[in-house]
Order: sequence, then C-alpha cells, then structure tokens
Amino acid sequence: MPLVRIKSLPFDHEVPVPQVISALSQAISDAANIEQQHIMVTWEYLAQSHYSHHGKVAANQPINTHPLLIDLIAPNFNTEKQIASMLELIAHTIAEQVPIAKNNIFINFTPAYSDGVYDEGHIVEWDM
Repeated sequence: MPLVRIKSLPFDHEVPVPQVISALSQAISDAANIEQQHIMVTWEYLAQSHYSHHGKVAANQPINTHPLLIDLIAPNFNTEKQIASMLELIAHTIAEQVPIAKNNIFINFTPAYSDGVYDEGHIVEWDM
C-alpha cells in the first residue's frame, strides 16, 4: 500500500506527469514485488510563487533549488534497508524523467500501521 505524494512548482515547459507517475508506480511494483493495484502515486502543483526555500520564492520549478517535496507512506513492517531502497528508487526514477537534479528531491517516510489504514472498504490489518 505504498502511497507516494509529490508536490512541486509548475515547470517552465510541459512535463509528462501521467507518464512519470505511471513509471514510478511500475518501478515500485517491480522493485518491491507489490501489485500495482496496491500502489498510489499523486502529483500536485503548488501555486506559482507559493514556495519559499532558503528565503527565496520561485514562480516555477527550478532544477537545483526548491526541492520536489515527496511523502512516502508505507507499512511499518518494512525494514530500514527496504525503506532506504524505496527512497532511492523514487528519487532515481523521478530524476531520470523530470528536469530536476536528484539532489534537489526531498522525501519524507511516514510509517503506516496495521489497523491504522482504511482501504478497499475496511480497516487493513497485516501480519508481521
């Protein structure tokens, strides 16, 4: 049930966001052996000039400043190594397809707990 939420400023030119999020979903599926029906990826644009980093406001997404802001929510049974691998995979996959430097991506991991997720019409519980 990984959920990846990406936020950025709008880009100066067209970025194929649907292709990028599909590729990211496929990469996570392949690497973690998770069926794509259990993976969710969203991309939202922040309003122009509504993002300050290092005290500077930008109207559009720069390559090397104003990091992409990404939240990864995944079950708490993942090991530190698995989490690190997912973080690297997300950064690498996005940096390959979007005009952004890999070192200009910020990803935060939040664990999801058994009995703490509602999905597909019920509270989800997993065995560990």
